[in-house]
Amino acid sequence: MSLSRSIWFVPLMLTLAACPKEKDTEEEEEAPKKKATTTETTAAPAPTPTAKETAAVKIDQPAANPSIEAKVKAELDNKTDGITGTAVAPSGAKATFQVAKDWQGSKQGDFNVAAPADKKAIISAGAGGAEKVEAAATAAGLTECKWNPNEAITWGKDKIAAQGADGLCKKDGAEVKAAMVTGENLVIVGSWQVGTDSSNVFGAMRSAAKATGGGGGGIAACCQALRQNAKSAPPQQQGAYLLAAGACDAARNNPNTAQALAGVRAMLAGAGAPAACK
Repeated sequence: MSLSRSIWFVPLMLTLAACPKEKDTEEEEEAPKKKATTTETTAAPAPTPTAKETAAVKIDQPAANPSIEAKVKAELDNKTDGITGTAVAPSGAKATFQVAKDWQGSKQGDFNVAAPADKKAIISAGAGGAEKVEAAATAAGLTECKWNPNEAITWGKDKIAAQGADGLCKKDGAEVKAAMVTGENLVIVGSWQVGTDSSNVFGAMRSAAKATGGGGGGIAACCQALRQNAKSAPPQQQGAYLLAAGACDAARNNPNTAQALAGVRAMLAGAGAPAACK
């Protein structure tokens, strides 16, 4: 071999010898990457609750407010010893009740309101159910009322299926205790000052009885006349006429018509009795 061929042949052999080594190096570099990619794992999705587990979740009913004294259940449930006084029969209600004889009655919008002379207690009543509680409270001058959850009770002389609740309200800026009861499309809200007697409020509530309706003959005519007179009477007498009309409705089934009419006339005080009530 000539010297000139040897000079270019040797570098060529060295270059060819080096090539496989470069390939091996590239494969070695790629191998860890492939291995790392293969061994990667994804996080398992969180298990979905089963129907059984979901059904086991319970939602508690609102708890009673510990600052509200519980009295309604004990005072009204299955108690029939209501007071005997002035009958109140709110228009549209299917039950009537009575308030103490010395309580003064008035009409505030759709509600019959009654209170003693010292104003330490008050009752407001009208037609409706639980949806009318706040309106009845407002008619009585009560604000910011808080109520415990309703309790099922058996109410009044006719065992009316009803709901009652204890509460706290404000009247003229002072905190007062309160109670409400609904049944037979009659709602009654009562309140009394802290530290005073609540017996007349609950006594009135316990006197509830289903309204019996009926024609009533002359009493029906008297009731109609009282409501008509209330529309044209002086403002200071309108309340007396409307209260007498409510008592008239409650007395329609009294078999002693003369006695019933005498009771209605007595409620009118200074207001003149219509001819139909004499």
